Amino acid sequence: MGRYPVRVTSIVCALVVLGMFATVAAQTARVDFSLFAFQTYSFLHGAIWQPLTCTLIQTASFFFLFNIFFFYWSGNQVEQFLGVRRYLKLLGLLLLVPPVVFIAWGRAGMGWSYFGSYELTIGMFIAFAAVYPNIEIFGWVSLKWLAFAGLVLGSMQYLPRHDWGYLTVLWGMCLTSFIFIRVVQERVAFSPALQRLNPFRKKPRLHVVQKSPTAQRAAEPDDVYASVDPILDKISKSGIGSLTSAERRQLDRARDRLLKKTE
Repeated sequence: MGRYPVRVTSIVCALVVLGMFATVAAQTARVDFSLFAFQTYSFLHGAIWQPLTCTLIQTASFFFLFNIFFFYWSGNQVEQFLGVRRYLKLLGLLLLVPPVVFIAWGRAGMGWSYFGSYELTIGMFIAFAAVYPNIEIFGWVSLKWLAFAGLVLGSMQYLPRHDWGYLTVLWGMCLTSFIFIRVVQERVAFSPALQRLNPFRKKPRLHVVQKSPTAQRAAEPDDVYASVDPILDKISKSGIGSLTSAERRQLDRARDRLLKKTE
C-alpha cells in the first residue's frame, strides 16, 4: 500500500464516520433506520446484518470526536502489538458481544435495541491499557488507571437510567478485551481440552529433525542475546510486570551468561 500502510483501525474509523453522516441524513429525511440497529427479534428472523451495522449508527455530537480519537489512538497501538490477524479476531469478538448480550436479555423478556460505538471504544481502550498498563499519560497518570476511570464513568452513565443492556455490553466488551490480551501475553492458560475447541488454533505439524546437542548448545548464547533487546524495549515501555514467563526465563538466562562471562 505504498509508504504508509492502511491499517484496519483506519478503515474502521472511516466506516464509523461515514455511518455518522448516514445517520444524520436518515434523521433529517425522517427515514426509519431501526432496521440497522440490533434487535433480538429482527436478528433471529433474518436480519443477520445487524451485528455489523448497529455499530455504524452514530448520532452527531461534539463527543463523537473524542470517541473516534480514542478508538484510533488505542486501536492503532493494539493492532501494532497483535498484528492484523489477531487484531481482526479481537474486533470480531467485540462485535459479537452486543448480539450475545441482547439475545440473553431477550430470553428474559427484554426487547431492547442496540446501536453506537461508545462501548467498542472503551473496550479497545481497555485492550490498550492491558498491553501497556504502566505508560504515563500527561506525565502523571498511568494508562491502566485512565482506562479504569473510563469504565467507571461509562457505567455511571447507564446506571441512573437503569440501562442494563448497554451496561452489560460495556462490561462484556471490556472483559473480552482484557482476557484476549492476557491470553496473547500467555498470562491466562487454558486447559488442553479448551484449546482443542479453539477454531483459530494452528494444527501442529510433525517434523523429524535430528540435532546435534553440541551444535545446539553452541548456538544457544547467540539466540539468548538476540532476544534480549526486544525484551528490554518492552520493559522500558510497559514495565517489567508486562513480561511473560517465557520472556522472564530468557532474561534470566542472558543475565546468568553475562555474569559468567565477566567472571
